[in-house]
Amino acid sequence: MDNSNKLTVVKSNAIIDAGYYLSIYENRILLTCISQINSMGEIGLNDVFTVSAQDLIGLIGLDDKNTYKQLKKAVDRLYERSVTIELPNNEILKVRWVSSIKYIKQAGTVELKFSQDMIPYISQLRREFTQYRLNNVLMFKSNYSIRVYELLVKWSGGSKIVTVEWLKKQFQLEKKYTRIGDLKKYVLDIAVKEINQYSDMNVQYSQIKQGRNVTGLKFEYSLKNPVTKKTKPTFHDKVNGISKSYIEKHARIGESYAQAADRLTRLKNSG
Repeated sequence: MDNSNKLTVVKSNAIIDAGYYLSIYENRILLTCISQINSMGEIGLNDVFTVSAQDLIGLIGLDDKNTYKQLKKAVDRLYERSVTIELPNNEILKVRWVSSIKYIKQAGTVELKFSQDMIPYISQLRREFTQYRLNNVLMFKSNYSIRVYELLVKWSGGSKIVTVEWLKKQFQLEKKYTRIGDLKKYVLDIAVKEINQYSDMNVQYSQIKQGRNVTGLKFEYSLKNPVTKKTKPTFHDKVNGISKSYIEKHARIGESYAQAADRLTRLKNSG
């Protein structure tokens, strides 16, 4: 993976927001495959994606003897994994990531094919997609770090409020970490630490309470080396005459800073 800094992961926003769980190894294998689509354009049912033990040595940190064994084990689990996607009209789609796996032990490789219903979410995307450099997540040790990072890239805007219930549903943690302290310790704090240490972003979060209960989380984030004002707009103290503090105070659950600013501006203009 010496060229990982050039590989780009592109996913439909529906997948970024979908409910699923993967181990860190399974996620690395998927991202390695998805990053290959960059040079393939549209993919079909018969397109094969190859992952080798050598590819994963640097990612997993195992020695040569254990890497293929871990690769096969992770791919076995990946074959059973599915994604729950919310469609329009309150419809729910549950789809497997891959349709077939072929083991080539002598070559130390595994070949995968994506399932038919998954292909539209990772191929020939024209709108509502999220993309990032693969090398921004390769050093993560936690799958939740990848999930949080992808959400930050999708949200943009610098600030986002979500409910604890929503986050646990997307990460399929409804029955785990019933105490907010455990969710912070085993999911959020690890993700924040790894994103700040290894990726191109800085992030922090704070709790939102209703009475004594923590019901929401506010993420604040930015690029470590932001682009210039000429290529990307930045938010100032006021947006269209509305103060930053007012926008943050009146943002709805699930809105990014940019979305809240746009909604409040339209309300102001209509009044």
